[in-house]
Amino acid sequence: MVFGFGKKKTHEQPTVPVQSKKTISLEDIPGMLHDIEAPQVADTISIAKTTKEEVETHRKKIRDLILHLESDDLKLDDVDRNLGVIVKRGKDAIVSTIKKETSTNLTSAAKYDQAVALNLEISQMLKKIGDVLGLNSRIIHIFAKKYADNLKDEIAKVAKSRNQLQSSINIVENFRADSKTIIEIGQKISEYRNAITQKNERISEIESEIQTLKDTITTLERQIHDLKSSSGHVKFLEIKHRVDSMSSEKSEVKNIIDLQFSKISRPLGRYSYISSFEKPVRKMMDDLVANPYDIISPHNKADIIQILEAVEKSVVSGSISVKDTDKSLEQIQETISRLDEFISLKESYSNKASALEKDLKVFDIKSLESKEHELEKTRSDISNIESTKKKLEEEVKDSNHSLSKSISDLESGLARLANIKVLLK
Repeated sequence: MVFGFGKKKTHEQPTVPVQSKKTISLEDIPGMLHDIEAPQVADTISIAKTTKEEVETHRKKIRDLILHLESDDLKLDDVDRNLGVIVKRGKDAIVSTIKKETSTNLTSAAKYDQAVALNLEISQMLKKIGDVLGLNSRIIHIFAKKYADNLKDEIAKVAKSRNQLQSSINIVENFRADSKTIIEIGQKISEYRNAITQKNERISEIESEIQTLKDTITTLERQIHDLKSSSGHVKFLEIKHRVDSMSSEKSEVKNIIDLQFSKISRPLGRYSYISSFEKPVRKMMDDLVANPYDIISPHNKADIIQILEAVEKSVVSGSISVKDTDKSLEQIQETISRLDEFISLKESYSNKASALEKDLKVFDIKSLESKEHELEKTRSDISNIESTKKKLEEEVKDSNHSLSKSISDLESGLARLANIKVLLK
């Protein structure tokens, strides 16, 4: 394109060797960035004012050229009529667009935002003028060549002035983008520092808690040792062994009773379906089938006999069907006659067991069990809290790594912007 004056040129801010060193705190950064930005903004406003003056001068010259072009017939009477129409249409488009673009008022750049607005206005003006001249390039170069070179020269001067302003704005905008990044990094540094402080404080608290728990464990272990070493505990263990050894005697008694009731389980079980007993007695009858040892007692003897005699009558009457009536009746009578024997066996065992259980009170086993339970729980608490401490220490390590990287990024970013070596307190 011949009239391509709308393209922006980006100029990087020159890198200057770092000259000095400065130590700052996070609180100093916003003020430091403002102090660096202020002269850049002032410089941009100054350039914008100069650019506006220069552009206004060149716009006047462009407008004058266009007004001359507007009144020039370009000797179209000497060309083909159809071609003349095309040329005139192109000329009118050029004149109309450029007159409009050179007649608008440009923003006065007293502030930075106005400088940015001015730069945009000039850029849009150049684009529209470049577009219309590009579309009619052949017309202007063939039929209005004496205007083309002058227009191109003046538009190039406008573009040059605009490019200087654009370059200055780029410096400010790039600085602001970098400043925003630095502020965000500063916020992260503050967050990392606070998190590390809080976690280190919690770690210290946990260490104190662990020491307290260790002291508790030491105390409990000593107390448990003393309890287990006492004569009362030694005596308790001896009695407990005797109690445990009696379990075989209980099993023997239970087997004797179970064996006897198993002989009559068939008629006893069938009678439960036809019994007219009330609910408590029916419940006892079911339990006699399932576990007679637990039911047999002096208190229940009369009810048990009542149940067995009722079963006996049902067998005699044929209400309950059995394979051998005589044998069943004999076993039922045998069971009734042995109830006193079963009760005596149970009471004998219970009396021995009760006596031994009473002797167990020679030692407070619940106190020992309580301390052993507390010891187990305290050890578990230490394990859990040590896991928490380890996790916090890993998090602090990761945070310190992130903190170091963020500080390095912040210091290098500030050094590049301020042209000094920066160290963060």
